[in-house]
Amino acid sequence: MPNLTYMAVQWTYLTALAVWIGGMVAFAALFAPSLTAVLERPQAGRVVADFLGRFRKVVIGCMVVLLVTSLIKFIAWENLTPWLLLRWGALAGMFGLAVYDFGSLAPRLAAARAAEDQATFGRLHKTAVSTMSATLLLGLLVLFVS
Repeated sequence: MPNLTYMAVQWTYLTALAVWIGGMVAFAALFAPSLTAVLERPQAGRVVADFLGRFRKVVIGCMVVLLVTSLIKFIAWENLTPWLLLRWGALAGMFGLAVYDFGSLAPRLAAARAAEDQATFGRLHKTAVSTMSATLLLGLLVLFVS
């Protein structure tokens, strides 16, 4: 008989990971390019800022779910292995990048946009793209070793 408790915890864990990864892919590959193709830059920027503000709340929820389910899985079923340490390291990297984005990068981007400082905004935007790309790659690694 299958371990239904483990299956439920693992499903919850993978769903949170899929929502986070899928949100980044949908944003970067579909949403942002469509906005910039249809809207003027200032209006597209406002929509992107609103979307990312909402997505950050979703990411925080995913982080909580991933943390709780990772702890449950370790306490109940998993052994400390190099693969588990790799998964935890990648998750920690995702969490760290998200905290940097929410706490430092996003406020500075908003300030540069409000001040119409295009040079600073452009530099911070490149950093934000790199941060999201790194988070996505770490998420795919987590998914692979899960």
